[in-house]
Amino acid sequence: MNDESKKFFITSLTLAGLFSFLFVLITNNKSGVEKFDIYLGAIWVFVLSFIVVLSLAHMFKKDGQDKV
Repeated sequence: MNDESKKFFITSLTLAGLFSFLFVLITNNKSGVEKFDIYLGAIWVFVLSFIVVLSLAHMFKKDGQDKV
């Protein structure tokens, strides 16, 4: 993995963690089974945002290479 790919991976991981943390903060007024659903939702937000941000970074990387 080259340095640019590592940078995109770390950025994607960080943003996905931030989005899932914000999801938990926004919906943190529940208890019991609803609280489990919140954390399950946070996992889904993490996974989906990681995929989206990583794919966007890959698209921008391709666009930058095409213009050179």
